[in-house]
Amino acid sequence: MYKIVAETLIQALSYTSLAVVAALVGGVVAVYRPPDPQMESNVQHLAAGVVFAAVAAELLPDIHNKSPTVVVSGFAIGIVTMLGIHRLSKAIENRDIGGNFAGAAGLIITIAIDMLIDGVLIGVTFIEETTTGVIIALALAIEVLFLGVAAVVALPEEMRNIQKMAVPATFGALMTVGVTVGVLTLEGAAEATIAVVLAFGAAALLYLVTEELLVKAGKVPQTPVSTTLFFVGFLTIFLLDIIG
Repeated sequence: MYKIVAETLIQALSYTSLAVVAALVGGVVAVYRPPDPQMESNVQHLAAGVVFAAVAAELLPDIHNKSPTVVVSGFAIGIVTMLGIHRLSKAIENRDIGGNFAGAAGLIITIAIDMLIDGVLIGVTFIEETTTGVIIALALAIEVLFLGVAAVVALPEEMRNIQKMAVPATFGALMTVGVTVGVLTLEGAAEATIAVVLAFGAAALLYLVTEELLVKAGKVPQTPVSTTLFFVGFLTIFLLDIIG
């Protein structure tokens, strides 16, 4: 049992390292060459397509034959959680918590919580099936690249670069913690429990696509390039699933 847990954890952490690196790369890009709004929108479309495909090709098939009660419970918990995180973010911004950092505090706290959730999801998918875990880890690495950029861009300009880079580094650490907790606590868990977590993760990622990535991407004029990138991202993950 311990050997299985250790092997699963090592596999999950090795692929999670891609997301950790992606967060740092996003931070470096934001510090030294911040993207213009159109480029940011293009990346958001690409990330949305990737995450959407990961949910459609990997998570939903894994829970398709599970009890409707289990699936609905997982989705409901996921939706309520994401709405709660969104509400928390707005409350922090409205109450000016964090002083000079108030503008970024809500966003950073939201992303930090999301990193923990994503980490647990990666851990659970590796428990369920290695191929699923790999696809989810790759998809989330692209998501984290954008989130690393978004968080650093939101920070006050007067902050030192090393302080700014500490933010995406923390995101990577939180995702690693989430993976570790997910594997250690859910390895050997009942199928219903795993199904609830997968349904929760599917709802959380769909919320990310529809209410975060695409909403923010829509703040700049739509272009054929950005639309195409959504489908490129979707097709890339879908083909990886077929090949795998």
